[in-house]
Amino acid sequence: VQSVPGVHQLVWIVNFVSFYFLYPSTFNLLEVAAVDKPKLHLWETGIMRITRHPQMVGQVMWCLAHTLWIGNSVAVAASVGLIGHHLFGVWNGDRRLAAHYGEAFDIVKSRTSVVPFAAIFDGRQKLPKQYYKEFFRLPYLTITVLTLGAYVAHPLIQSSSFQLHW
Repeated sequence: VQSVPGVHQLVWIVNFVSFYFLYPSTFNLLEVAAVDKPKLHLWETGIMRITRHPQMVGQVMWCLAHTLWIGNSVAVAASVGLIGHHLFGVWNGDRRLAAHYGEAFDIVKSRTSVVPFAAIFDGRQKLPKQYYKEFFRLPYLTITVLTLGAYVAHPLIQSSSFQLHW
């Protein structure tokens, strides 16, 4: 469906937004770089207000957009595998958080949702008046710059990959 008007823009926007969900762990870059020991966090701000499992949501968005754009059986198979992996991660992550934090996680779980925006729409999560300020952080700026850079560099990356004769 690449030739359908608006599909390129839709795929690009979905991919762009998916990275805001995929990389909430960048809030502590020392953990990502394995300088600090990674920790379990019970956050309820920023992207975590929208969904308790943002990486799963971002991966689903990314997979659906890429499958729509590429449109072949390999893209479908890869997307099914990645989405399945992340759905298992949701179940296992909640199980691990419940085992580690007990009642504290139960409280967070009662105020958040796996489905994006569900806890906000049904009143379990309240948006503060200036909730958008939770997104004015260096990691979100970094994601924006890197995502835009990757988009601009895509033609160069693709043409370079065609030059590989493996």
